[in-house]
Amino acid sequence: MAAADAVLATDGSLVVQEKAKLRRVLGRFDLVLFTACAIVGLDSVAQAAEAGAQAITWLAISLVVFLIPYGMLTAELGAAFPVEGGPYEWARMAFGRPAGAVTAILYWLSNPLWVGGTLTAATIAAFDSFVLSKPMSTTWEIVVGLAFTWVTVALAIIAFRIGKWGPNIGTFVKIAVVGIFSVLFIAFLIKHGRPVGASTVGDLKPSLDGFLTAIGILVFLWVGFELSNGASEEMRNPKRDVPRMIVGSGIIAAVLYGLVILGIVLVIPSASLSNVSGFEVAYSSVASGVLHSHPLNVVFAILIIVSLVGSGAVWLEGADRTQAIAALDGAAPSWMGRFTSFGTPIAVNLSSGVVASAICVIVMVATHGSLKSFFAVMLALTVSSTTLSYLFIFPALTILRRRYPSADRPYRVPGGMVGAWTAVVITELFVIVTVVTLVWPGAINAMFGQSYSMQANWGVDRRFFEWTTIGSLVGMVLLGLVFWGLGERKRRAGVVGINVSAETFAGSDAVG
Repeated sequence: MAAADAVLATDGSLVVQEKAKLRRVLGRFDLVLFTACAIVGLDSVAQAAEAGAQAITWLAISLVVFLIPYGMLTAELGAAFPVEGGPYEWARMAFGRPAGAVTAILYWLSNPLWVGGTLTAATIAAFDSFVLSKPMSTTWEIVVGLAFTWVTVALAIIAFRIGKWGPNIGTFVKIAVVGIFSVLFIAFLIKHGRPVGASTVGDLKPSLDGFLTAIGILVFLWVGFELSNGASEEMRNPKRDVPRMIVGSGIIAAVLYGLVILGIVLVIPSASLSNVSGFEVAYSSVASGVLHSHPLNVVFAILIIVSLVGSGAVWLEGADRTQAIAALDGAAPSWMGRFTSFGTPIAVNLSSGVVASAICVIVMVATHGSLKSFFAVMLALTVSSTTLSYLFIFPALTILRRRYPSADRPYRVPGGMVGAWTAVVITELFVIVTVVTLVWPGAINAMFGQSYSMQANWGVDRRFFEWTTIGSLVGMVLLGLVFWGLGERKRRAGVVGINVSAETFAGSDAVG
């Protein structure tokens, strides 16, 4: 019996009922495109370019020091423990249900925050810049934001055998968008040469300031390898395909990010990089020096928005399943574990839409329609909550190696336990640094005697920023614990609870 089937056979009645609706429809090709769509985020890549040429340096360094260990770690976990709701299950199996509940709530809620926040802001900016050529009123921005949100949610609700094509197509659209951008920045350089004040080779030299400017965004840009493991029991052959998926999607992400950041720093003067708050601004800066075509701008806006819908939908598809499985396991209210007859977690899907809609309306009203402030604050909250959700996921690797030593591992992080611990420590350090730099900007700068201005870097005062970010993070953690408490009663009654026993993965050799 397969591991997923063994888990299913020992579940409570509600778990059996809901998991029976899952269908194995994800092949290797789907997984590569699904994961590439998750990783490549055009809404925030331009933020990394604020570090200038150092963004390229830190992109390369983070690829080697963070992305590769993270990819190896996820490949082992995803292939060895291919159960639905992977990120939640790994944290729960290693540290218990409370840790799993907090992991699931952060992993889930960061995505409706992202959809209703930065993705909405990027969509509105594309309309403003390329279609209308002027800003919309706050009311219309909210209308557009809500429309974007519910189209994204609707795509996430569609049966996976059809809905998987949203992310698949989204990846091809992202490749097309980056391809157009690359052609334009090359044409710009041929026509005008390198602009005065643009980054030079000497600017590639790394510095602390460049690291603190870029690292949080870069970590956020890189994560997503484990997302498809939220749907592990909907994969045709996860033990074979997960490691190969990580290699393929990682290569696609590295190439696309490298082209976008390279184009921005080569074409836009260093002094103006802080104003490049989104990819649409970067495109406008490049395209304005090559051609002036409103129809082309409209087409480009449509491509950007389609890619943003794909990004939002793919994360909702993976993260909503993770939260639904947490509910079926007794780490959240049981109603959140309801799936449709065609295998999508409808209760969590609709909850995501409600949360994203509320975020869109509340923050737009609070910032009086200031798109830049809206984007900055929501990006900080999204990055910090997303990154914090990995706090228990990464160290699960070493715990589960000890607990399930005989589990079938088609792929293992090389180097034995030393290699595994090295991957865990490195990735955890990136999590900590990212959260600190995003939750309390300037904290690390102050340790090295550097001054820091919230207004200059984020466009809002510190009080508003901290109430939004820290307050939201604390609220999410508490909500996760409340959800666990509510689900615990149903689990004790035997209504929910997923029994992933030692024998499921390791036979009689499992320990502790």
